[in-house]
Amino acid sequence: MVKLKLVKMKRHLLLAAVMLLATANIFAQTETTTVIANDRVVTTTTKGDDGSVTIVERVFRNRNIHDPLPTLYYSYLNMFDGTFGPTASVPIRSSSFEWGFYFTSPVVHTWNNHFGISTGLGISNAYNFFSHNQVLNTDPDHLAYFEPLIDYSSVDAHGPANNDAHRSFLRYWSLRLPVMLQLQWNLDNAPMQIAAGAEFEWRFGMRSFARYGGAKHTISDNLDYSPVGFNILFSLVFDNAVIFFRSGLTDMMKIKDLNGHNTNVYQMSLGFGFNFD
Repeated sequence: MVKLKLVKMKRHLLLAAVMLLATANIFAQTETTTVIANDRVVTTTTKGDDGSVTIVERVFRNRNIHDPLPTLYYSYLNMFDGTFGPTASVPIRSSSFEWGFYFTSPVVHTWNNHFGISTGLGISNAYNFFSHNQVLNTDPDHLAYFEPLIDYSSVDAHGPANNDAHRSFLRYWSLRLPVMLQLQWNLDNAPMQIAAGAEFEWRFGMRSFARYGGAKHTISDNLDYSPVGFNILFSLVFDNAVIFFRSGLTDMMKIKDLNGHNTNVYQMSLGFGFNFD
């Protein structure tokens, strides 16, 4: 009886030894290395002389939430009369543009940086070029109105007709204070974001110019315009490229159009730029 128990014990010990050696052999020949680089997790498993298996997992960790507006941008400008459509009676050229800067940063965001709110400061310089040989002037009440550009000369304000009179435009500067709500996710291991918000705008330095006689002349620097404005903003961000749309909710100024009607004019722009996060 004792001999039988010893035989069974030896068998159990032998089996345990075999299993222990097999396990030790497996662990001795198996090596797992995890490397984290940038936004990728790379796992490499080596099994003895059989080669290695490499598993690459693309894991976007949203290390930071990107700015919703471009650091540097260029945009196309248009005017409308409050119906979110171009105003045919305001002769604006398609070459009208704006350039500027935004400096924004998140003020609050979720732990995974998928949602956030950003604010900051912007500055821009806008040029509205007019067509149909019209120039923007002001009457004694400072109301802006259009008159033929051809009436201007390099001699005096309303001298002999012609004299190489061409190209008139309205120029002004703006300081901007945007507040944007952001949604960010990963697309092909690069940040993708949509954002929407509002913007406070302070306009200054608005002047009307015309080129004639081979030089640029100020037609009016006493325009009656609204120095304070309020806009809505939408943006689409992919990596460091930004497309944005801005539309005024408050009018910029009142203009007597080509039909003689007083029109409240709003600004609209579609722009493209880059972030330098």
